[in-house]
Amino acid sequence: MKLTYRFALIIILGVSAFIALVIFKTFTMEYFTERNAIELQINSIETTQQKLDYQILHNTFFLYTNQDAVNAQINQIRQQIKYLIQHPHIIQEYPKTRFMLKQYSKVFEHKVNAIYDFQTTNTVIKNSTSAIPLLQARVLELMNTSNPKERQLLQTMNHISGTILLGKNALDLGLITALKPDIEELSRYHFNDKAKEELAQRVISNFQVIEYYFSHYLQLMDEINNPISQTTLQQIKKIYLNESKHELRLIILFSYFLMGLYLLSLGIIIYFLFRSEKESRTDTLTGLQNRKAYEERINHSLNDLGLILINISKFKHYNDFYGVSEGDKLLIETARHIRTMPFSGANPAYYRLGADDFGILFEQTSAYSLEALAKEVLSVFSETPIIINNEIRSPSIVVAASAYLPLLETADMALKSNSHNNPIIYHEGLNLRQVIQDNVTKVKELKDALQAKRIVPYFQPIVDLSTCTVTKHEVLARIIMNDTEVHSIFPYLSIAKESNLYSQITHTIIAQSLAVIAEHSGEFSINLSIEDINSSETVAMIERALEQYENLGNRIIFEILESEAVEEYEGIARFIEKMHRYGCRIAIDDFGSGYSNFSRILNLTIDIIKIDGSLIHYLDTDNKAITIVQTIVNFTKNASIETVAEFVHNKAIANIVSELGIDYAQGFYFYEPAPHPVVASPL
Repeated sequence: MKLTYRFALIIILGVSAFIALVIFKTFTMEYFTERNAIELQINSIETTQQKLDYQILHNTFFLYTNQDAVNAQINQIRQQIKYLIQHPHIIQEYPKTRFMLKQYSKVFEHKVNAIYDFQTTNTVIKNSTSAIPLLQARVLELMNTSNPKERQLLQTMNHISGTILLGKNALDLGLITALKPDIEELSRYHFNDKAKEELAQRVISNFQVIEYYFSHYLQLMDEINNPISQTTLQQIKKIYLNESKHELRLIILFSYFLMGLYLLSLGIIIYFLFRSEKESRTDTLTGLQNRKAYEERINHSLNDLGLILINISKFKHYNDFYGVSEGDKLLIETARHIRTMPFSGANPAYYRLGADDFGILFEQTSAYSLEALAKEVLSVFSETPIIINNEIRSPSIVVAASAYLPLLETADMALKSNSHNNPIIYHEGLNLRQVIQDNVTKVKELKDALQAKRIVPYFQPIVDLSTCTVTKHEVLARIIMNDTEVHSIFPYLSIAKESNLYSQITHTIIAQSLAVIAEHSGEFSINLSIEDINSSETVAMIERALEQYENLGNRIIFEILESEAVEEYEGIARFIEKMHRYGCRIAIDDFGSGYSNFSRILNLTIDIIKIDGSLIHYLDTDNKAITIVQTIVNFTKNASIETVAEFVHNKAIANIVSELGIDYAQGFYFYEPAPHPVVASPL
C-alpha cells in the first residue's frame, strides 16, 4: 500500500472515531428505550401464562366456566410473541433471543392445542360426573332392593361412582383404570323392565365415558402443566439479559475507548501496515514461514529445488491425549528442532506446511544429497530429545523427500505410501498411482456391497472354559464378493473411513446383528471403533435399536480397542456410562498389545478384558507371554473382570489358557465365524 493511502486511512479512522463519539449519546438512549420495552413484553408473557395456567386449573374443578377468558389470554400471548419475534431490534441484535422466542412459540402452540383438547375432554368428563348422581338416584327409586341381583347391582354402581369421584379428585389413573372389569361386568347385566334397562345403560354409558377419557384427560393435564414453557421463558429472559449485557458492555467499552482509538490510530495503523506483509507469510504458532511463503518461493525460484517433508505421526492422538496446549508445545519444539538444524551450503528455508507437517526447502539438490539430508534430519530427532515441561517426549517422526515437481504433492504421496522405510524418498518407480487405483476399486466394491446388502455379520462362538459350552458370540463384519467368496471387512476399513462409508458399514452390521440376536439366546459382542463412539448419529442409532428390542441390552457387549480406550478416555467413559443404562456390558479388546494402563482401564468400569491374540498365540512356546497373561488374569480377578483369550488355534494353547484361569476362549481351534450363531451345547 502506498504511503499516501496509509495517511488517508489514518485520517478516515480519526474522523470516524470523532463522529462516533458525537452520535454515541443518541444510540445509547435508543438502546435503553428498546431494551426496557422488550423486557416488559417478556415479563408480560410470563404473567399472562401464569393467569392462563390458573384459569385452566380453575376450569378443572368447577362445572360451569367461562372459556372466553382462556381464549383471550391465549390470543394475548400470541400477539406478544409475534410482536417480539418481528421486533426489528431483536432481529438485528438478539439472534439467540429470537431463536428461543420461536422455540417458545412452538411450545406454546403445542400447549394451546392441548388446552383446546382438554376443554372438550374436561367438559365430557364433568358432564358425565354430574349426571351420574342424578341417574343413580332414579335407579334407586326403580330398583327392588329385596332382589339380591338388583341389590348387588346397586352396590356395584355405588362402588364405581364413589371410586370415580375419588379417582377424579385425586387425579389417580390407577383407580379409574381398575374399574374397567366392574364396568364390563355391570354392562352384561340386563333388566326385563324397559325403564330399568334404559336407566341402567345410561349410568353405565357415563361410567364408560369417564373410564375411556380419563387417561387422555390426565395426559392433557400433564402436557398443559409441562414446565417446559415456563422454563423456556426463563431461558429467554436469561439469554436476552446476557445478550443485552453484551450489547451494553460493548456500548460502554466503545465510549471509553473512542478517544483512545482516535489518539492511537496513527501508531496502530503504521505498525500493522509494516508488519502485515511479513506476518501474512509467517506461521503465528511456530514462527516458521507458512504455506503462502512456500508457494511464493516455489513460483519465483529459478533454481532446482528439493523438499524434505517432516510429519508428526499420530499427532491427533497426541493432541487428544495430552490436550491442545501440550500439542501446541510439541509443534513449537518440533519447529525449533527443525530451525536449528545446520545444513552447510544447502541454503535451507524452513516452513510449516500443515497442521503437523513441516518442510525444509533446499536449492540445487541432487536426489542423492537429498536422501542424505533426509537421513540427517531423521537422526537429529533420534539423537536430540524433545523436552516439554521437563519431560522427554518421543513423537514418531516420519520423513519424506522429493526432487520431483510438484514437490509438496510428490513428497506427500511418498509420505502416505505406507512404505516401511523412513525416510521415504520419492522416485518414479514408487507405484503410488496403483495404490490410488486400488483404493478406488475398493471404494466401488464397498458401495456395490452396501447397495446389494452383501456386507453381513458373521458370528464366532466364545466358549466358557469352565463348562466347555458356547455362551457368547463375537459379531464380525464380512463382505460377500460378487463371486460369493466371503472376505473379512478389515482390509476395507481404512478406505471406508476416508470415503465416508464407514458409518454405513457400522449401521448395517449393527442393524442386522441385533435382528439376529433378538432371535437367539446368549450374549453377543459387537466391535465399535472410536469413530463410531464419537459419531452422535451412530450412538443415536444404537440407542434407538436398544429401545426397539426390549431387554436386549442385557445381552449385548460392546468391544472397544484398548489403545483407543486409553487415548480417547473421556469420550469413551461417557459412552460406557450411556450404554450401562441399557444394561449393556463393555469389553476391552486387544488388551496387552502395548498400551496397557491398568488404573485408567479400571476407572472405565469395564466388564470384560479380551487378551490380545499376539500374547495368546505364543503361550505354548514363550514363557514371557505366559507371565504377562498371568499378570493380566491376576489383575482382572482382583477387579472382578471377566477374561477372554483370543485366537486360540490349537489344543495346547486351549489347555494353557484354561490352566491360567481365563474364563472364556475363542479361536479356530473351537469354532470359525459362521453366518448364524451356534446352538449352545457342550464341546
